[in-house]
Amino acid sequence: MNENNYSQIVNQAINYIHFNVDKSITAEDIANHCCFSKYYFNRIFRSIVNESVYSFIKRMKLENAAFKLRTNKRKAITEIALEAGYSPSNFAVAFKEYFGISASDFRKNSTITPKDTYKATVEHISRMEKQEDFFDQIASKITIRQLLPMLLEYERFIGNYYDLAKAWGDFCSYAEKRHLIKEGTLFIGISYDDPLVTDENNCMYDMCVTVDAAKGTNVHKLESGLYACYDFYDRLENLNKAFNEIFSLWLPYSNFNIDNRLPLEVYKSPLDEEGRMHIDICIPVV
Repeated sequence: MNENNYSQIVNQAINYIHFNVDKSITAEDIANHCCFSKYYFNRIFRSIVNESVYSFIKRMKLENAAFKLRTNKRKAITEIALEAGYSPSNFAVAFKEYFGISASDFRKNSTITPKDTYKATVEHISRMEKQEDFFDQIASKITIRQLLPMLLEYERFIGNYYDLAKAWGDFCSYAEKRHLIKEGTLFIGISYDDPLVTDENNCMYDMCVTVDAAKGTNVHKLESGLYACYDFYDRLENLNKAFNEIFSLWLPYSNFNIDNRLPLEVYKSPLDEEGRMHIDICIPVV
């Protein structure tokens, strides 16, 4: 089995963890799902992801809990702790140990102190939050839509979201060589991590194209569902600001909650002469 096969297996494991992050899952469960022994699979996983399956699951659970603290002000910290598989007291210890701040203080501040890359995003949200009509400003850009089912082939990127330009270029070349691009093909991005929570150099992202039939092994099958779609038309360096307008200033005060389906960036135009692009940021809601 070559490295590409191992990467595909690890991708399947990561997908399984993502969709079951609120359940009690163990490293052995993941290994069984991928049809490997626990110890052998952990070696494969660590060689690709640079952390053990156990550490990855723990990190996903704590970062998912932090994201809920940001986006769902109505849910009690105790409930979020239980969903992450912790007793309230153990959650308090684990959260502070991982983030260096208590869960209650994090909820008040809604962010870990970011590195320089994302300071502009935090400052943007802080300025906007001081405006009386911030919610209405963002809501005017959002429509609630039922998206149709989609079949996607993808390649996975792990790193800093600001380094995605080259990865997208390589993916587009790869898709062209495999004749995946034709009239009506959509390019779609999937962001798994919030760089205001996750280490900005360890964020995960899928570059996708819609296909009629799956020819590869990295495939997402998306069911029809309800999404809050934010109409973005700006320079790509401002995309993270738009995401955080949704997560920090719209979602917590709306009548919706995010679920564990995948958020989508639906690319609707190439870059224009001023470096702007039209993208629908589609957040799964219930």
